[in-house]
Amino acid sequence: MMLARQPRALLAAIALVSVAVCAVVPAAPAASATASKATASKKKPAAKKQTGYHPHNGPAPADEYFGRLGMSVLGVRSKVKDLGLDADYHPEHDQAILNNALWVEDAMRDWAKKYPFDRWLPRYAFALEQMYEEIPGAVAHKRAVKQISYITAYFPQTLYARIGRAKLAQGLPTPDPADPPIVLDELQRLALIDGKVMPTIPPLVAASAAPTAVPTTVPTESPAQAPVVPAP
Repeated sequence: MMLARQPRALLAAIALVSVAVCAVVPAAPAASATASKATASKKKPAAKKQTGYHPHNGPAPADEYFGRLGMSVLGVRSKVKDLGLDADYHPEHDQAILNNALWVEDAMRDWAKKYPFDRWLPRYAFALEQMYEEIPGAVAHKRAVKQISYITAYFPQTLYARIGRAKLAQGLPTPDPADPPIVLDELQRLALIDGKVMPTIPPLVAASAAPTAVPTTVPTESPAQAPVVPAP
């Protein structure tokens, strides 16, 4: 009898174990989802702490690049020189020169934002302004005025700002296409850009002579021209 009851007891124990396993299995997906969320939260990088903008005090390094074209300091120098020479010898390239100069201005603005105290900046900006003055047309004239305004606003204590203020006071003339261009060779342009040759303040325009004063007294009529009044 004892031997006959043992298989029944074993079957009952197996049935209880299977029921317990079925009751535990549905809880496994919830536990795995919680574990995956915890893992994902751990892998998520922490947000970077925003810091204020701090410009550099010294000059820009030669291996740093500025603007949308990624121009270095020496690249800006070379481009300003090349555009000036092209304006001197190829007046028919004026529109292309003005278009390319926009990229140079973009690089110089980015450069000035990061290194506002770089003493090369006003020299390069002034050389670009002088090139604008040589190109005929309203577009180049507007660019020259804008460039001078930039120099006088951001570098007010420099010689280039003093010259710019004198130019603005006198008014920038618009060059005539028939006039011969002011031609500078490569060495002269580099000397101006590098500050080896300092520009001079333009002479003041002589005041026009005062107009001759118009007499204000009315001449008296002569007796012959006086009207005759009849006697009463």
